[in-house]
Amino acid sequence: MHLFETEEGDKWVCITCGEEKKDMIMEKKWEWIFDKHDMVLRCALCGHPDFDFED
Repeated sequence: MHLFETEEGDKWVCITCGEEKKDMIMEKKWEWIFDKHDMVLRCALCGHPDFDFED
């Protein structure tokens, strides 16, 4: 999960949305802060974690 500083506050963005929305992130000039691997975190754009593990 990537943490970005945005005009609306800090937002977590999953790996998938980070790639799919790269143009939007650059356009809005979101600043990358750091990455964290934590299954509890949810993406601000899609609401999902980085990875879904099936039982």
